[in-house]
Order: sequence, then structure tokens, then C-alpha cells
Amino acid sequence: MTDKALLTTGEIASHCRVSYEAVTKWIKSGKLKAYTTPGRHHRIRRADFGDFLVEYNLPPLAEPALRRKVLIVDDDPAILTLLSTFFGKMDDYEVATATDGFEAGIQIAGSCPQLIILDLMMPHIDGFRVCKGIKSNPQTNQTIVVVLTGHATPENVRKALECGADYCLEKPVALADLERKLAELWAGASAGRRSSRA
Repeated sequence: MTDKALLTTGEIASHCRVSYEAVTKWIKSGKLKAYTTPGRHHRIRRADFGDFLVEYNLPPLAEPALRRKVLIVDDDPAILTLLSTFFGKMDDYEVATATDGFEAGIQIAGSCPQLIILDLMMPHIDGFRVCKGIKSNPQTNQTIVVVLTGHATPENVRKALECGADYCLEKPVALADLERKLAELWAGASAGRRSSRA
């Protein structure tokens, strides 16, 4: 968990290992204090979240962890800017970008990101093949892969999931949906690591 003063609903969900919807219910019922941004997103003061954890006997906030590395692979500058800004506002992410397959390969090999946002359809890159390569490599097969596509046909979605994608996100990107899904994916990844050690 980050040590910044304001937390997102996704970060709260990830810490408590619950769904995004559960956090929203806590806020609406008044159990968890929050305010709404002009963009209609909830933000929770770290101190208020700490009080909530104590009141409901939940695990306390830990010391700040290492930042998660996210690689955004897309040839559209607008998407790169949108997602870089989105992740950049969360202190627990370290953001890198790539605009083609060659650059993405170098970034993946060099930094082993925990999360890759991958555009399926780019010039000179087969997103399906890249996704399959990530998931078949023992060094990167635990990486969460979220694929972006402007062509979210049932066939493309099915093929992406078969290649190992953890989630398919349709363009234009809905950041609230991405935030909610990432909270679920991180919670699932944490549960998977715990069960593998059991």
C-alpha cells in the first residue's frame, strides 16, 4: 500500500481483498469516509482509512511497499498519455511505455513488469503472440496482462484470453472500469501467491 495522503477505491479494495463494489457500499453507507472528485471518483484520506481498519478489526496499513512496475504498450500517443497520467497519480506504480514490439521486448526483459497494458492491434506487432510469449515464459508468466482493443469482437476477446490475457478492455478506455478490474486482479494475484505457498 502506498504512503500517499489520498487513496483510491481500487487501492482500498486491494488492501482489504474485497471487490470495488464492496468499497463503494462502505462509502455509501457511511462506514468509510470519502469525498468525490469532479470526475466523480471517490478518494479516501489515509487517516480515515486507518480509522476504518481499526474500527472493523481489519489488517492495518503496512509500511510502503516497493512500487509495482507497469508497462504500457500502445502506438497511440493519446492512450499512452491517458494511461501514464492515470497510473502516475498512484504512488505505488512505476510507469514505463513502449510504442512497438521491439521496444516492449526490451522493457519486459529489462524490468520484468508486474502489469502490462497491451494494445492488441499495432503495426508490426501481433498482440496475441506477444501475450502468449509473456505467459509462456517462466520469468514473466505471473505478469498480469490487460489487453486493449478497439475491435472487441467475441473472436478477438476469446483469442486474447486463450493467449493468456487476464482481461480485455475495449477502447475508448473507461478508467473507472480499469481501476476496478485491477483491484480484482491484484487481489487474485495475492491469493494465488498465498495458495502456492500453502
